[in-house]
Amino acid sequence: MTSFEYISTLLSIIVGLGITHLLIGIGRIINNPKGVKPYWIHLVWTLTIFIWLISYWWFEYRLISIHEWTYQLYLFFILYAISLFFLCIINMPFYFPDDFREYYYSTRKWFFIVLLFVSIIDITDTIVKGGNHFANMGIEYLIFITSCCILAIVGFFSKKELHHAIIAIFFCLYNLWYTVTELNKLSTDL
Repeated sequence: MTSFEYISTLLSIIVGLGITHLLIGIGRIINNPKGVKPYWIHLVWTLTIFIWLISYWWFEYRLISIHEWTYQLYLFFILYAISLFFLCIINMPFYFPDDFREYYYSTRKWFFIVLLFVSIIDITDTIVKGGNHFANMGIEYLIFITSCCILAIVGFFSKKELHHAIIAIFFCLYNLWYTVTELNKLSTDL
C-alpha cells in the first residue's frame, strides 16, 4: 500500500460519512410522517455541502503527486475533511427539528465559525504551496477566499434572511462553477 492509498483511505471515509449523513437527512425529510417544515436556505446549504464533499473527494486524487508525507501535512488534510464533516453535522441534525428555518438560525453561529475555519484552512494550504501556486490561482481565488471570509462573518452576525439567502446562493453557485470548470478531469497537478 502506498502512502497516498493509506492517507486517502481515512480522508475518503470521512468524506463518505459526510455524504451519507446528508443523504440520510434528505431521506428523513422526505419520509417524515410528521411533516417537518423544510427551509429553502437550509436545503441550498445541504446541496452546497454535498457538492463540496464530492469535489473534495475528487480533488483528493491530486494528492497522489505528494511523494513524501509528513504528519503535519496529513493532519492538515484530515482537518479539512473533518471541518467539512462538521458542516454536515451542523447542517443536518441527528434529531430533527419541527421547523428547519428556526433550526438554521439557531445554529448559524456554529455553522459560520466552521465555514470561516474551512476558508482559513484553504488559504493556508494555498500559501503553504508557495508563491508560484498562489500566483497561479489568480486574482479570482483571492477575491473568492476574501469573500468567503467576509460572508462567513456576516452570516455569523446577521439574522436577516436576505443576507443568508445571498450567502447560501453565492457558495452554491461558486461550488457548482468550480466543480464544472476546475475539476472536470482527474489530474495530479497541484
